[in-house]
Amino acid sequence: MRFKDLIGIIWRNMWKRKARTIFTMSGVIIGCLAVFIIVSITNGFEKYLNESMNGLMDTSVITVQPFWAETNEDKNTKTTLDDKCVEEIKKLDFVENVTPKRTTSAEFNIANVTNYSSIISKDSYDDIEADLVAGRVPRKDSKEIVLGVEVANSFLGYDWGEKVEDLSEYNELIGKKVKIGGDSYVDENGQETISKVISGKVVGIVNGSGEYKYSSLVTGRLYDNIVQSQIYYGKDEINRLLKEYNEIAVKVYNKNNLEEYENVLKEMGYQTYSFREFEEDTKKILMGVNIILGSLAGVSLLVAALGITNTMDMAIYERNKEIGVIKVIGGDLNDVRKIFVGEACAISGIGGIISIILGLLISGVINLVAENITQTLIDQPIKSIAIPSISLVLGILVFCLIIGFISGILPANKAAKTDVITAIR
Repeated sequence: MRFKDLIGIIWRNMWKRKARTIFTMSGVIIGCLAVFIIVSITNGFEKYLNESMNGLMDTSVITVQPFWAETNEDKNTKTTLDDKCVEEIKKLDFVENVTPKRTTSAEFNIANVTNYSSIISKDSYDDIEADLVAGRVPRKDSKEIVLGVEVANSFLGYDWGEKVEDLSEYNELIGKKVKIGGDSYVDENGQETISKVISGKVVGIVNGSGEYKYSSLVTGRLYDNIVQSQIYYGKDEINRLLKEYNEIAVKVYNKNNLEEYENVLKEMGYQTYSFREFEEDTKKILMGVNIILGSLAGVSLLVAALGITNTMDMAIYERNKEIGVIKVIGGDLNDVRKIFVGEACAISGIGGIISIILGLLISGVINLVAENITQTLIDQPIKSIAIPSISLVLGILVFCLIIGFISGILPANKAAKTDVITAIR
């Protein structure tokens, strides 16, 4: 039988019973559409989490911290981080960059408005340039300060968490003199003492994710001056704050080997953490959700497969005479099988194509609605909640053809074994 004739027979037979074919195809459409939407939303959620993690912290960075326990049996365990530790980590061949960080807090006064702020000191702030909403980064060894947006907002009269109406308002703070310290305390003898006032100047406002937006960023020189003015800490604590680091950010060349690099640092006695564990756990959770929801959608595909088998089985009795005629005029058993398997694949395949088209349309609607909702609720639009992929489209098409093929085999073999005399009687 010629291929063209085979296609013609399949197409005509499929639409002889339009209602039955449409209902059978609907099962495939519903099952495939459910899988399409579930996987698309999971793809979008995974992308959103990855982007959020990258915004919170560079995923190629390992954060090194000291062990806080006062007693450790392991003599190799590092309980403090200093310049010696920085140089030791720099020598590792997988390390691209090492950035030690020190933190404290102090009272800030700008234009007679006083607020407390946490303070971060690093060797370089080149990594925040892209997140600046006003001004620039501080020059090395200067007394310049970059305020996080939440700190800046508090000096502009906004409540914590409240956003400014116009970003140009931040320009009011650029160039302003900052008085740091000057707060009073009562010492152990009951005498009131006022800490020394250190001066600085605001040169930038940063809106980076994570701790930067809630802190003030200063140079090492200004940090040392601030700490030395905080006499209420005592000499020992001041010396510790000057010499030790709270943590060290270790940027590696290849983030795919983070686990291996973390183990190396742990063997050296450091305590480490990164977003690797969170990223891996997130992927496992999403995979589990995919499997569970996909299994539920798979039930409808199983029902659809049974529906195709039932449809083709009923077609055998309706087309008994047609089957007999094909055999009488010289058609072999494979021709009969091809007709029934082809019809089952056509029903399943067309259902898959329709489900993909509907899935793309629904994904577009979901993204549009989600963008408007997130813009209203959190003032940060999430544009891609459902993200279809080429592999998803191809996977559904192939899966549909496989379902059609398997569903059509049994009825096809049954039709091929039909007795000619009985069929044409």
